[in-house]
Amino acid sequence: MQRWSITRGTETDEELRAVADKGGVSGVFFMPYLSGGKQPTAADVIRHLEHMIDVAGEDHVSIGTDGTLSPAVLDQKYKDAFAETTRKRKEAGIAAPGETEDGYLFANALNTPRRLETLANMLADKGHGATRIEKILGRNLLRVFSATWSA
Repeated sequence: MQRWSITRGTETDEELRAVADKGGVSGVFFMPYLSGGKQPTAADVIRHLEHMIDVAGEDHVSIGTDGTLSPAVLDQKYKDAFAETTRKRKEAGIAAPGETEDGYLFANALNTPRRLETLANMLADKGHGATRIEKILGRNLLRVFSATWSA
C-alpha cells in the first residue's frame, strides 16, 4: 500500500477520507482559510483539527509543517513584507483559498516559541487524551515517514 502525506490543509472531506484510506496523514496549518480570510485563532485551528479527526480518524491528522516555530513579530516591516508576498502569490496563482494581506499565518494565542506545547494544552483542556495529542503533534507523521522512507 502506498502511503502519502498532504499538508495543504484545504482538502475536502472526501479527500481527507481518501488520504486516510491509503494510510496517509493530512495536516492543518495556520492559514486564513481557517477563518474566512481573517487571521486564524487557536480556536479555528482546534475546530479544524477536530473536524479532521471526525472525518479521517485520529491516526490520519497532524499539524502541517509549512510554518515556522519561531513567533512572528507583527511590526510594520512584517506587515509590509507579508502584504507584498501575498500580492505576489495571488498574481502567480499560488495563493491559498481565502489568503489576504492581513490574514497572517499564525494564530495569536499560538504565536510563541512554545506553540505546539500551547496547542497540546488547549487540546487537553478540550478533553483530548495524551495519545491523541501526541499523534496530532507528530507521531502520525513519524509513522508515515518511517513507512515511506525506509530502505
